[in-house]
Amino acid sequence: MTASRLLRMPPERRRRLVDVAAAEFAAAGYEDASLNRIIERCGMSKSSFYYVLSSKAELFDFVIGELVDSVAAHIAVPRPEQFRTDAFWERLEKLFAELVDVSRQHQEFLTLGRMFYSAAPAAAKAVVNDTLTAVHTWVADVLQVGRRFQAVRDDLPEELQIALVFRVLQVFDEWTVAHYEQIAQTEELGRLADAQFATIRRMLERRPTETRRRASAG
Repeated sequence: MTASRLLRMPPERRRRLVDVAAAEFAAAGYEDASLNRIIERCGMSKSSFYYVLSSKAELFDFVIGELVDSVAAHIAVPRPEQFRTDAFWERLEKLFAELVDVSRQHQEFLTLGRMFYSAAPAAAKAVVNDTLTAVHTWVADVLQVGRRFQAVRDDLPEELQIALVFRVLQVFDEWTVAHYEQIAQTEELGRLADAQFATIRRMLERRPTETRRRASAG
């Protein structure tokens, strides 16, 4: 019922609701965000708001979904099988750089990041959990390709390696979002992104000597 009522909202009113709510959640965090302030700034009555959405948690989940769709429209993430190449790391580095460049150009990335890592209750995190699951699956598939084509080391169990990389990426992302104001006005953001990618590569890349040892042992 809620989805159909949201779809029937005039596009400009729906966009206004998303923009106002996203700014409020990103600035104040979930707990301190004021639903009354959001409704007032949207020029809505409480009755019209509650006609389409039942709670702050449902609004948060809806806004996250809208931002995820908006962000996804700006990026083209390669399918994991596209990394089946000798240039595995070069292709991954190019993707990493593209994501950083696009995130600089579009405010939705930072807003989404701030909402993503806010302490929202479980009822508000359906889209967050779905997005994390999709990212985890992509990371796992890319690592599996890298291991098969000997670009990624395989001395750790695959499941452990996937969990480790996924968690490191989350830590990098969360830290960058939390410190964005201090680093965005300088060249620090680019240097930080380069250092983060280099850390992932050092952690995962199989060295030529390891590949030769495996071949001679076989």
